[in-house]
Amino acid sequence: MACDDYPPEFDRALAAVDYTSPWRELIARFKFQGDVALAKPLAMLMTARMKTLPARARPQVIVPTPLSAPRLRERGYNQSWQLARHLSRQTGIPALPQALRRVTDTPRMMTLDADARRHQIRGAFEVNALFRRALVGRHIALVDDVLTTGATVDEITRTLRDAGARSVSVWVVARTPAPGA
Repeated sequence: MACDDYPPEFDRALAAVDYTSPWRELIARFKFQGDVALAKPLAMLMTARMKTLPARARPQVIVPTPLSAPRLRERGYNQSWQLARHLSRQTGIPALPQALRRVTDTPRMMTLDADARRHQIRGAFEVNALFRRALVGRHIALVDDVLTTGATVDEITRTLRDAGARSVSVWVVARTPAPGA
């Protein structure tokens, strides 16, 4: 599905690598096999990529993509927060791990197409009222592990903009290459 069909809600995306071998397997170890020690070197790849951006593209705050409570209990950690905390240390940009909440526990979306993902994720997030003022007028870096269809980050971007965010950049370890790329 082309971006022309569904333009992204976010302002820009930054990916350290393509979601291909060996990165796909490394990210799977980090995300699904509890290898949280990989968070720091993966964040270092993201930081190196971020440093190539112009100063005006530097966000003011980092927000990790939240997991639902059942998924967090199942996994034992939020991989996006693991990345975000290391990014914060490496860049000096403050991270707000509790600014967003996932209020709907959606089924895993890895097997769904883009339209199904967009439908599934609608209304799944909210801004924690205690952090609303910290987001108003700010450029936010939304951190996640992999960008595929963009359905999740688009929904979060809408949520952050509704709460007053000025702009949203998406920072991921890997991005799925476009078909045929």
